[in-house]
Amino acid sequence: MTTDAKIHTLVITGGHGFEGEPFWEMFNSFANFSYDTAVFPDAFKYLNVESAKNYDVLVFYDMWQEITVDQQTAYLELLRHGKPIVYLHHALISFPEWEEFNQIVGGVWKRGKGTVKHNVQYTIQIADPSHPVTKGIQDFEIEDETYGNFDANPNVHVLLKAEHPESAPVIGWTHRYGDSQIVYIQLGHDGLAYGNPGYRQLVNQGMRWVVAAGN
Repeated sequence: MTTDAKIHTLVITGGHGFEGEPFWEMFNSFANFSYDTAVFPDAFKYLNVESAKNYDVLVFYDMWQEITVDQQTAYLELLRHGKPIVYLHHALISFPEWEEFNQIVGGVWKRGKGTVKHNVQYTIQIADPSHPVTKGIQDFEIEDETYGNFDANPNVHVLLKAEHPESAPVIGWTHRYGDSQIVYIQLGHDGLAYGNPGYRQLVNQGMRWVVAAGN
């Protein structure tokens, strides 16, 4: 599959409020793209090999907290079968009691250690401008919510960095879990981020790359 081919996506939310109209407008702006939506806990019915087969990629913009052992098993089976996944923003903080999720998403933000700061103006640094997710994107300014004092796993491929006291230094990456290609982008709190051209390009190219890399 080429990176400009049409892709069909399931966008999963739940467990955290967000500005719906500008968020969905961002996805509506992407060419050669279609999507369905699901909200936790109902979204769990899609997180298995059979139900997810109709989607090229899953995009998580959730912060759901609870997951049963059976749901974990189905989730892991989906990853073993290579379903491409993009995690956005507060999806990093999902399933805090499931330790394996930190390995899936590629990093960990822990309550009591991690910090959050709203409406921070800062520079997003493109750590690897040659990667397909970041290709054609130069360092850009954004006003967004930062996460601080969280750790990216040492084995991830770093895509985005920041030098700001309210932000962790590594804020975007890719890695593989099982047979699934994973992208995580920390940005994306509200309409100020959704409307940012740099952020939109990252999300669009992130989705397309995990699909192309998985084929």
